[in-house]
Amino acid sequence: MKEKILDAFKALGFKLEDLDGTALGFHYEGRSFLLLPNEEDEEFLNIALPCVLEKDEVDEDTFIEAMERLNATLKYVKTYKEDLKGVIRRMIMHLEAGHFFLHHRLLSTNDDDGGNTGNPDVTEIIENNDEEVA
Repeated sequence: MKEKILDAFKALGFKLEDLDGTALGFHYEGRSFLLLPNEEDEEFLNIALPCVLEKDEVDEDTFIEAMERLNATLKYVKTYKEDLKGVIRRMIMHLEAGHFFLHHRLLSTNDDDGGNTGNPDVTEIIENNDEEVA
């Protein structure tokens, strides 16, 4: 399965860089992503967008609430029955949407309207991304 995943990344034009044997790194739209191995289940595809926010940039309660909401919204996908290239594209778009949501949510908490600026929720962004990929 690992070879199929690596082949799918290559077919999508990503150049994976070995990061001291702990992960493979790649870039998309100016951001650095990680492809993390899963020793327990090789069929599980784990892509991470690290360092999206420094914890000391916002207050503790806002940080925890935003992280919990983000983690509850993003889904994980087993890839053995899926089109790997489609799954990879979708996962990257979901991470991008999560990153947008996180920064919007934290930056808008001090707005006069209580943080609700009418911008879409991360779920809405992800659903729109899924429609574009399909």
